[in-house]
Amino acid sequence: MTKTHLGVEAALVKSESRYRRLFEAAQDGILILNFDTARIEDVNPFLTQLLGYDKDELIGKELWQIGAIVDIEASKNAVAALQTVGYIRYENLPLRKKNGDIVHSEFVCNAYDVEEEKVIQCNIRDISSRVDAEERAQQYQQLVRESYEQSIQSLTNLIGARDPYTRHHQSNVADLSVRIGAMLGLSASALEGLKLSALVHDIGKFVIPAEILTKPTPLNTHEIGLLREHVATGYEVLKGIPFPWPVAEIVLQHHEREDGSGYPRGLTSKEILLEAKIIAVADTVEAMSSNRPYRQVAGRKAALSTIDAGRNTLYDSKIVDSCLRLFQQEAYEFPELQIQPVRVGLA
Repeated sequence: MTKTHLGVEAALVKSESRYRRLFEAAQDGILILNFDTARIEDVNPFLTQLLGYDKDELIGKELWQIGAIVDIEASKNAVAALQTVGYIRYENLPLRKKNGDIVHSEFVCNAYDVEEEKVIQCNIRDISSRVDAEERAQQYQQLVRESYEQSIQSLTNLIGARDPYTRHHQSNVADLSVRIGAMLGLSASALEGLKLSALVHDIGKFVIPAEILTKPTPLNTHEIGLLREHVATGYEVLKGIPFPWPVAEIVLQHHEREDGSGYPRGLTSKEILLEAKIIAVADTVEAMSSNRPYRQVAGRKAALSTIDAGRNTLYDSKIVDSCLRLFQQEAYEFPELQIQPVRVGLA
């Protein structure tokens, strides 16, 4: 044998030794599979320790035959994909340990040639701690979300006990606002914030004298001034609650208008939050569409004509278009809610 051959052989031995050390010491699980049969040909110590199996319990078995594979059909599909495209990756593939516990894993497999023979190598990373952390975070977010909803419910109950018709109005405005927001492509989170904001957009009215809220004749200048204070009062009530959305600011702005003619700050289009613009349209339509015991209102047709006439001056044109489409093309109707007037006195 020539020196060249001896050198090549020594290099191969050294390379094999280096690979074996890396294979044995790796802190990720490694499976080596036969490309044609998907039978396990080798497994490193990390994976046997992770799953609790002896090496002999895994060698020679097809991938889907080992008890660790929870989803057998997914495993078979994975091997078929590997034999076709040579690569698969699972963000979170559950594996079952020998004792029955579930391990969440990131599962990456590649097919490649080794000395003119194809093999499949699967690298398996334990991501259980990350998944557990994400689940705890989701549970916490759910608790926080429920807390927000309970806060909103308490506030709507507050005004509902005094003025059930305002509560009904807020509920209808919330329903229409969310439908408009969805049509505009708002995210699920943004829609949730929009809904909560709309459910309390008139919460500040609890400080307005009842005779003003229920007055069947036009309000005088003083009464209009008192009524307009409800947005600032609502802002003060809500600003201390740490919502993940600008609920207090949305409530403060829902009577602002595109041309700056609204209140309380005379903001113009670019300064007004989108959610406040949506509520402005929904608020106008609902208020003009729904009768109250103390007054008859213009009705649905007049309400839609009003927002259409106010496009670009009072209301955002895209929001107006979405609202008109809901009523005129999709036959939208406000939810049917039963309002029970509050009675005060002896039973």
